[in-house]
Amino acid sequence: MAAAAAVLLFVLVSRIAATTDKYGTFLLSGSNLEWPSVAEESGDILYGRYEPRKILVHGFQMDGDRAFVTMPRFTKTGVPWSLGVFRLDASDFEPDIRPYPDYGHYDGKSCGGGAGRACIVNVVDAYAEAGVLWALDTGTVNVLWKPLRLGPARLIAVDLATDAVIRAADLSPVTWPDSVLEHVVAVRTSCGRLYVYVSDVARHRIVVYDAAADRLHTIRLPETAAADGHRRPAVLYLVPVSVAGRSYVYFTYRHSGYVFSLDAWSRDSVAHGAVSEVGVKPVGMHVLGSDGGTNVYFRTSGGGGGGTDVWAWDVNRPLDVRSFVLVHRSYLYLTPTAVVAGWRNTVWTVESNYDEYAAGDVDCTGARTLLRPLNGGVDDCNGFL
Repeated sequence: MAAAAAVLLFVLVSRIAATTDKYGTFLLSGSNLEWPSVAEESGDILYGRYEPRKILVHGFQMDGDRAFVTMPRFTKTGVPWSLGVFRLDASDFEPDIRPYPDYGHYDGKSCGGGAGRACIVNVVDAYAEAGVLWALDTGTVNVLWKPLRLGPARLIAVDLATDAVIRAADLSPVTWPDSVLEHVVAVRTSCGRLYVYVSDVARHRIVVYDAAADRLHTIRLPETAAADGHRRPAVLYLVPVSVAGRSYVYFTYRHSGYVFSLDAWSRDSVAHGAVSEVGVKPVGMHVLGSDGGTNVYFRTSGGGGGGTDVWAWDVNRPLDVRSFVLVHRSYLYLTPTAVVAGWRNTVWTVESNYDEYAAGDVDCTGARTLLRPLNGGVDDCNGFL
């Protein structure tokens, strides 16, 4: 079944690519990785550190003509690096993903100790801001099942001009053994001071890192949300929003009925956690990201194809179904997992066969992920729920 679906996916995305020559469509998978040398590749294969079927491209960020993708270590082994990079070229349909910042940060022989390089355990999310990529390393592997801790949770800052790690902030002082860190965003205040926000869903808090002061604190959230009948873990989404030039971080639990906002415009509001309720969700919303302005993108809960389409909500309008606009349709069994504004001044989506991957129903070549512009190849995508 998985093999037949992969063939059909290839035919469809080839047709999509022909309609999006200006932007391109990119097919990403664990079968297209690029090592520094054959020696490293052979070693990873020999010792079980590389298994394509265990790799899933889940999130992404863009800077110039480069895309940075997260490939979380959902399993114990098989993912040689969890943060990768490739060049955006509309003519390169299946680009090779290289380790980022470099292979040495994932090779136990080349990092830690006196090697001078910080070992990266597992990057689950990343956010690019003003020439720096902030990567959230949870320090745990096997995160879809029973997490196994291999190191401390950290925020890793990479200078995008030099591809050098310039900071590795230990989050241990404000996290607990049962913390579950999921999303990271970075927002500046009115005076340009940078704060990095990390969601800790298990502790019902947002971790805040003051980059200038190298200081951490947490914001307790106004509500809690448990797992959905113990079948799926809770998720705490963070999304940056700018309204009339004022910065906010919108947040919500996947299974919560409410959306909240954190005022990120002043140091005082960030320090004291100025949180307000935005409204009640009229439908289940799986938040995917924003365009950095007033548009928040999400998919809905439920069947009938509604769970795989991407909708936009302009936060200047009420949190109501009449404010939601259908902006993108996914194909077949693909599920959108992230939306980001970037290359060529457009908004992009990542969509994959995530559900099949989580169920272990992918072949030896691994899961398939499409990176393509919103509304790519769709003639008419406007509508309401």
